[in-house]
Amino acid sequence: MTVQVSRPVKIFALVAVIACFGGVAMLSLHKKPNAAAPVISHTATPTAPATKTPAVTKTPTHTKASTKTEHATHVKKAATPQPAIAENGLPTTIADALHSHRIVVVSVFDPQSSTDAISYAEARAGAQEAGAGFVGVSLMDSAEAGALTSLIPGGGLLPSPGVLIYRRPDTLVQLMGGFNDRDVVAQAAEQSLTASPFTGTSSGS
Repeated sequence: MTVQVSRPVKIFALVAVIACFGGVAMLSLHKKPNAAAPVISHTATPTAPATKTPAVTKTPTHTKASTKTEHATHVKKAATPQPAIAENGLPTTIADALHSHRIVVVSVFDPQSSTDAISYAEARAGAQEAGAGFVGVSLMDSAEAGALTSLIPGGGLLPSPGVLIYRRPDTLVQLMGGFNDRDVVAQAAEQSLTASPFTGTSSGS
């Protein structure tokens, strides 16, 4: 039995088929952008790297160079030799002793003489007994011996051995030639506190 389809039905069926294909095409068009979305690359604007603030370097108060300079200055000051003769003409050793003692006993000796060595020891002991200062001056030391000689009133010479006693500030009070034991030196030192300045006449042998 043959079924005949009317013309209106055919037209409706054709329209339905076209609509179906159109719907499928529309769905495929909407799905393509979504499927391709992951593939699309977006150019990102590069972010500028963070600029590090440079660390501030503290300038040290004393650099190595300045430390070396200061050290060299101290070394030069420390190495500067003290003058042998003070401003008042006395040997610096005697002038310094007079700063701390009102009376200073000076033993003049020849370092090559055994007798002078005994005289030196006695003069030192006598100074200690009297509470006076003590300084030894070698006749071999031309600077100190020459300074003492130039200060002797009347242009005398230094005794060998001998003892000179000074009173502050720089007054020669006693000049004793020859050997003098500790008792004699101690008594002379005590008397020098009020004795008159030496005028040029030596005492002792």
